[in-house]
Amino acid sequence: MLAVAPNSRGPVRTPFASFAVALLIGVTPLSAQQFGPQPDSAAQREILQLREQAWRTWFANDRAGFEQVVPDELIALGWDGGPWGDRQQTLADMASFATRGMRLTELEFPRNVFQQYGDAVVLYTRFRLVLTDGEGIEHETVGRGTEIFVRRNDRWVHTGWHLDKVPD
Repeated sequence: MLAVAPNSRGPVRTPFASFAVALLIGVTPLSAQQFGPQPDSAAQREILQLREQAWRTWFANDRAGFEQVVPDELIALGWDGGPWGDRQQTLADMASFATRGMRLTELEFPRNVFQQYGDAVVLYTRFRLVLTDGEGIEHETVGRGTEIFVRRNDRWVHTGWHLDKVPD
């Protein structure tokens, strides 16, 4: 937006002006290169499979499967804004969820952006899941996440996440 300041001879650019001009002329979407160092395609596949396993084992209340991919030092920030959780709290939440009779019927991750720093990878993601309750009613959740993976003993482990819900 251009604004004319009192007693001035011309337009003064406000911070919004630069944003508006960028929108008008079109902004090129950020490329993977602009996000920083990327893991190779094999590591990306392994991380995506690991992430999928962590989510699916959580919703299935598969404690053994969850413990295979999520280490003791887990830090988890869930989408409901509650307290930060460690692995023990996350396992308790997982068991509590199972008692509610909900089941995961759809899970997708439509956008993933990786950043690798040595043996650590940050995965920024969008997610969509559908839970079905005991009466067959579906409940959809759409959100974003930041997930952390560390390479340890020649395999990736899922050490933390921060999730939030977003409007559809």
